[in-house]
Amino acid sequence: MAQTLAEANFGNINEILEAEPPKWLADSAASNCMLCNVRFHPIMRSRHHCRFCGGIFCNECSKGRSLLPMKFHMGNPQRVCDVCCVRLEPVQPYLMDHICRAAQLPTHDLTDLSTLRSWLNFPWGQSMEYEIYKAANTISNYSKVGSLKPEKSIPDAILRQAKGLAILTVAKIGVMVTYNIGTGLVVARRDDGSWSPPSAISSCGAGWGVQAGGEFTDFIIVLRNESAVATFSGNMHLSVGAGLSAAAGIVGRAAEADIRGGSGGYAACYTYSCSKGAFLGCSLEGSVVTTRNQENSRFYGNPSITASDILLGSLPMPPAASTLYQALSNLFEKLER
Repeated sequence: MAQTLAEANFGNINEILEAEPPKWLADSAASNCMLCNVRFHPIMRSRHHCRFCGGIFCNECSKGRSLLPMKFHMGNPQRVCDVCCVRLEPVQPYLMDHICRAAQLPTHDLTDLSTLRSWLNFPWGQSMEYEIYKAANTISNYSKVGSLKPEKSIPDAILRQAKGLAILTVAKIGVMVTYNIGTGLVVARRDDGSWSPPSAISSCGAGWGVQAGGEFTDFIIVLRNESAVATFSGNMHLSVGAGLSAAAGIVGRAAEADIRGGSGGYAACYTYSCSKGAFLGCSLEGSVVTTRNQENSRFYGNPSITASDILLGSLPMPPAASTLYQALSNLFEKLER
C-alpha cells in the first residue's frame, strides 16, 4: 500500500513538472470567479488568470505566487489560483534548485573596461543580477584604487574581523541640502569563511551642511560584528553619520563611521567609498536603508523568504552570484598570505 502511494505521488509530481503552458480562457469566458463564484467587479473583485491552469479567478482566490515548471520558461514566481498553489507546493524545492534566477550562471561576468557598464555603476539596479555585477565591479575598482592610495584602503585588521559587507551605489546631488538614492546588496561572512547568499537593499536620504555638487558613490560598508549583520537583516534601518566628502572627476575616496539602528537592532559600521563627479563639502547625513523583499523573492523563487533567512540562515551560495564571490575572494586573499 505504501509503495502504491509513493508511486502515485511520484507520478503526480512528474506530471506537474512535465506540464505544458495552458491556453488562457478569454476574459469573457467567466463573469464570476471560478472558485468562490463571486461576481467580478472592476474595483472590489478584479479578475486574474492563473498562470498554471489558465482559469479566471478573483484576487482573493489567487493570492499565491509559485514557480512554474521548466516548459513555462519563467524564472520568477507567478500568480496562481489557490488550487494550483497547493498542487505546485511539492515541486517548489526542486524548481528553486533548477529554474529560479539564483540557480542560473551569470551572463554579465566581466568587470573591466572592455565593457561599458564597468565604467560607471548605475545607482538604481532593477534586478539582483545587476546588483551582483555592480557589487563585484565596486570591489574590483576599489581594490585597484586602493593599491594606489593604500592609506585610504580598508585596513587588513578590519577586513579580517568583518562579519559581512554591504555594497551600494548612491547618487547624491544638491546645494546645502542634498538628496541621495541608490541600491545594493548585503552578504554575511560565515564562521568557516564562506559567504551567505546576497540580500538586495535600497537607500534614500538627505544631508545638510556646507556642500554643493553631484556625485555617484560606490560604498563598501564593513559590518564589524553579528549585531551589524542583524541590523541589515531587518526590513528597515536608519543610518546617521557625518564626514567630509570630496570628488573631482574620476575618483574621490573617503572613510567614515556611522551608527545604524532599526528593526534588526543597532550597530556601528565602517564605510569606505569611491566617488565620481564634482562635489565638495562636509555634512551631517541621514538615510533609510530598506530590504528589497520583492526582489529577493523574485531572485530566490520563494515569496516568503526574508533577509534573515538569507543572511543568517544556511542557504547555499547561489551560482548566479559566482562573480561576486570571486571578487570577494580576491579582496580577502591578501589576508591569507
